Amino acid sequence: MRIFAARWLQGLGIMLAMLMGIFLLGQVILRVKRRLHPEPMPPEIAPYLEAPLRRKLFGSLERIVERAGVSPGMRVLEIGPGPGLFTVLLARRVAAQSNGGSVTCVELQSKMIEMLLQRLDAEQIGNVEVVQGDGQHLPLPDECFDMVFLVTVIGEVPDLPTFFSECARVLKPGGILSVTEQLCDPDFRLPKTSRELALATGLEDVGLTGNPWWSYTANFRKASSVAASTL
Repeated sequence: MRIFAARWLQGLGIMLAMLMGIFLLGQVILRVKRRLHPEPMPPEIAPYLEAPLRRKLFGSLERIVERAGVSPGMRVLEIGPGPGLFTVLLARRVAAQSNGGSVTCVELQSKMIEMLLQRLDAEQIGNVEVVQGDGQHLPLPDECFDMVFLVTVIGEVPDLPTFFSECARVLKPGGILSVTEQLCDPDFRLPKTSRELALATGLEDVGLTGNPWWSYTANFRKASSVAASTL
């Protein structure tokens, strides 16, 4: 009986190891493919973003918004909001204390916009503007936002230098570009990527929170007009 149990456990271990190996190989193939051909996340995968385990392992919505430094009265641009996982929380945070904050969402995919609008309607959120557009060519004026908020977005963008330049362009002097990345996302990028791109546009590094190999938020500030004039 003991021999049978030992063999059964050994077989189970081998099977689990094989399944883990197949999963890891699939992840490698998927991530290489996404790196070679960046593209937006398909709307069909959107429900995965709502998984409680993801929040438990990689950080709650509230924690990520806190790391970004979102505060009442801000005018926030959220690029690639998808179905609006963060949008409701952002909208309520900036509107707290009746300071008139607002959120503008730029989303490329029409199906994602439909899901986002449904969520905003269900939550009775009125201080969010939704714009269909490409983050590489933002249909927005210069220097009009206090923050650009990005969560697991940069790996989906083909032309990252242009994308970061656009983010810097629409920020007000002193505004913050906040980049959050999580390892669970197949488009995950290490902090080095966002830092190099942000610094190349003239933004300054103001700190990173979290684990750079797991889940982190990196913030970058646009120089104020006074500071920029002295450079």
